Amino acid sequence: MKRFAAVCFIIGFLLFLPQDVLAQRSSRKISPEKKADSLNRLGLSFNGKGNQQKAELYYKQAINVSRKYKLKKELGYSLYNLSSLYTETANYEIAIALGEECVEILQAFDDKETVARCLLNLEKCYRRHGIMIRAMTYADSAVKTLRTFKHDKLLELALWRQGEIYVQWNTALAIPMFKEALALAKKIPEYESIDNILASLGHCYTDPYAGTVNLKLAESYFKQSLEAALAYDPGDVNNCRIYYGKICTTNGNYKEAEYQLKLVYDQAVAANKSDEQSIVAFCLSEVYFETKDFQKACTYLKEHQALEEHYDAEKKKGTADKMAFNFKTERIETQNKLLKQERELQRVKLEQESFRKSVKIWVSITVTIFLVLVTVFLYRFFKKKNQLLAKKSDTLRRQLLLTQMSPHFITSSIDSIKRLIREDKPDIAATYLSKFARLTRQILENSTGDYISLEEEIAMVTNYLMVQQLLHANGFSFTIDDDGLDAEGIYLPPMLTQPVLAHTIVRIKNVAGPSIEVSYKHKGGRLSFEVKDNGGALRPGEKQSILGSADVRITAERLNVTHMYSEAIRIKEINHDGATGAMIGFDIPYVEDN
Repeated sequence: MKRFAAVCFIIGFLLFLPQDVLAQRSSRKISPEKKADSLNRLGLSFNGKGNQQKAELYYKQAINVSRKYKLKKELGYSLYNLSSLYTETANYEIAIALGEECVEILQAFDDKETVARCLLNLEKCYRRHGIMIRAMTYADSAVKTLRTFKHDKLLELALWRQGEIYVQWNTALAIPMFKEALALAKKIPEYESIDNILASLGHCYTDPYAGTVNLKLAESYFKQSLEAALAYDPGDVNNCRIYYGKICTTNGNYKEAEYQLKLVYDQAVAANKSDEQSIVAFCLSEVYFETKDFQKACTYLKEHQALEEHYDAEKKKGTADKMAFNFKTERIETQNKLLKQERELQRVKLEQESFRKSVKIWVSITVTIFLVLVTVFLYRFFKKKNQLLAKKSDTLRRQLLLTQMSPHFITSSIDSIKRLIREDKPDIAATYLSKFARLTRQILENSTGDYISLEEEIAMVTNYLMVQQLLHANGFSFTIDDDGLDAEGIYLPPMLTQPVLAHTIVRIKNVAGPSIEVSYKHKGGRLSFEVKDNGGALRPGEKQSILGSADVRITAERLNVTHMYSEAIRIKEINHDGATGAMIGFDIPYVEDN
């Protein structure tokens, strides 16, 4: 029995323990996701009970937990709940900041319903804050989002609120929105907002500045709105009666107007609703003026004026600022005209801004496409050009190799070595054979690379001239001057100098005491190569003959193909060691080993 009593005590204690205390204690043992969800549920519970202060506290705790554990989805829901709470309490600036962050987060999770609700919440904030352009943007986004999945009730609400914004700018655009919302509302079992949609349609057809005036159709919509309010929304019945009574007065249906307005008037008097009584009294005065019953008209108009004066005395505001409806007075008409002009100006500004944005977008797209096409074209052009240049350079190098390793040069070299052997000069023959073999190997090895060092170039030139000394009938002397250059750190294209050396050797063939001077020097940032001889003055046509020879022409083409800045081969007469001779030279592009 004692155990049973203890169990009952514990159960009773847990049942009467505050809900938030239980949630806080259990949250210590649950995962962060469930903790955030539990805090959100507590916030919703307290908000439903009207305790907005506690609801705000739990929403903030849920946000802190979500941020701490980086729970993006839970953070989005918490931000939405707190944003909705701040909207209800007219704290619009904070509500907007939270709502925009919520939309950005939840769009990544494809939670379209919550995103749509948040967009509608942002639309409400901006509309109540008086920033109608932003409100219109969010209303459009909400409708666009809701069209991607089926939620008729939410889409109907979004379309109606979208129309309520558009009707201030362009009634013709708002009408289709209201009609689509009406069609959806008729499919929903709970017709909670159908009377509001019908009333909005009725107002569309009474706007004198919209170009859509159809008073008979407006009367039909206001009548349907009243019937819907009587059936589904009793709180809006009096407003619907006033709308319907007013349009009946305009259309000359005075009995119906008097009947509907009197019902509202009697209820307002009984409930002591002076603001509603004042409005209906003015509407009844209009009915009696139209029916020529001036006594009643004056009575109701005086009552209206008295109620307005009493209201002014209490609230210190003018009647024009607090009138619930647009009456056909001169002041209201002036205000409507000014509002219409402002709407038109805003519409023009919007169209101009939209056009400018479209132009900027299309110009950006066009420029981007043009730049892409130009880039692709230039890339292909230069790629093809480089391939052709590389192919031509390889062809020229092979042709130059054939000219330097000509059968005549090889045969002459071998015959000279054989002659030395027959003359019983085996040591000299072996020396020259070694130099010839080394020269051949150097030419073949250097022909495969793009650059050789100046040191290798000088070694190959030395071997070449020494082999040519054997072939020359009278022999010749030569010197090679590198001007103190860093021969190991300078690299130049191979096989450029041998063709020039071959023509110089031909020039000194029949000269007494022939000599050749080879030099490599720095000139103006380039490597200058020169060959000087004492082979006498240039004969007529000899310069053209040298430049037109196959091997020299190939050398010139190699320079121009590989390095576009290279100058042409230079040939001129000089006075060399007291004798007339010639100088052949050109600038060799080079690279340095840094």
